[in-house]
Amino acid sequence: MKEYFNFENWRDEDRVSKQNTSKLYSLKPIGIGSSMVESLSGYITRLAVEHRTTTGKVISDVITPFLDKYYLNEISKRGGNGFYDSAHMINGVSIAAKQFSTMLDELTGNSNLHFLTLLRFSEVIPQRGLFRTKRAWCPACYEDMLHSKVSVYEPLLWQIKVVSVCRKHRTLLTETCPNCGKTNLVLDRRSIPGICSHCHIWLGKGKVLKPDIFDFESYTKTKMAERLLEGDDIFHKDGIIKSLGKIVAEENSNVAHLARKLSLPKTTFWGWVKGNNTPPLLEVIRICNKYGIDIVDFYKGNLQFGPGSPVIFSKRIKKQNLKITKRPLFEIRKLVKGIVNDSSTGNLHVQAMADVVGCNKKTMYNHLPSQCKSQAVKRMQFLMNQKNNRLMAIKQKVTSAAVKYYDKNGSMPGMNRLEDYLNQPALFKEQEIKNFYCSSFYINTIARPYLESYTIDS
Repeated sequence: MKEYFNFENWRDEDRVSKQNTSKLYSLKPIGIGSSMVESLSGYITRLAVEHRTTTGKVISDVITPFLDKYYLNEISKRGGNGFYDSAHMINGVSIAAKQFSTMLDELTGNSNLHFLTLLRFSEVIPQRGLFRTKRAWCPACYEDMLHSKVSVYEPLLWQIKVVSVCRKHRTLLTETCPNCGKTNLVLDRRSIPGICSHCHIWLGKGKVLKPDIFDFESYTKTKMAERLLEGDDIFHKDGIIKSLGKIVAEENSNVAHLARKLSLPKTTFWGWVKGNNTPPLLEVIRICNKYGIDIVDFYKGNLQFGPGSPVIFSKRIKKQNLKITKRPLFEIRKLVKGIVNDSSTGNLHVQAMADVVGCNKKTMYNHLPSQCKSQAVKRMQFLMNQKNNRLMAIKQKVTSAAVKYYDKNGSMPGMNRLEDYLNQPALFKEQEIKNFYCSSFYINTIARPYLESYTIDS
């Protein structure tokens, strides 16, 4: 295993000419135009490897300052996995995918990194439920990459939720490390292609799991997803509307009848036909399988109904509303007003308030929007007060520990030394505590009498 060091060249702008140079290495993406195209999140991890640093360093030192987004800056200050828990979004059809691909184009000097996402399907595929939140891989593919001229990388195909098998090796994709048994995030501070983020073991040696030989449904889903990733066409919503209209005409029926045949709610299917909403990828795959349609033709609106028997898919799971309103509206209104006016219920968010009164949250927002907003504001103020109290307690602890350390050693401790002294390794993870310590002790503290009389300004 290579040892990775912090790479500082992106800060040393004086060493190179700014003309015809990029801030990051102009790394060539892998597999554009093929079904095994690289994912954008995987591209970031390969960039980190090329710069001999960690993925977390690239995110915190380069990407976060460049994008200058409030949520990224706040996560960078607080630490934690706030960004990484939802980093799969940058591979999809969201605004985040567009921002990250455009930003990485500029940082690396490329112009085609949007092909490492599903942005060309942004009009026709909804983001919700499209990707896994955990990393998945085929161990045999990793081994092939390791022994070939191609770098080890993370294909976009493995991130798509409907894909559960590798057709090349006829194996199931795995989500757990064979050594530590843990799952990996799609993108993590310690992410390295082909390596477990937790125990740093090579994942190509994992156990190969064979799917049921008759699991034609999984193979069909994967085949259609592969077909979708090939090429570079851009798709529009009009293609779906045309295709669904042709299917209704082919059935010589109406929308309600076709919805029943596809086991879909009539209102949902009608929204697709009218173009008000777009069908999830899984539902498109079901429709294409049932009528023998090429999935690219479906999205383009150029339908050709194919012969042959479709694969029989498992029955569609209908969504159930588990939280049904059980009380009359006048009673709910009274209970909600009581909670909102009670100063001791600031810890309740809107969903928790809905659970307390036995009401569906959507129903409560529809009939009591002002009370919901008031409770949300109260909850935000409650969290802010909690944060301020917690920071005050930490500042007092830091002050007391620094005084004790000074009494014992006659010098001011650095942040790392103070963390060791208190046996709290993450004491200075928040920017507010770092700023407090540096400004209060290193800049303002000059003499011992000042330190002894120091009080925290609330």
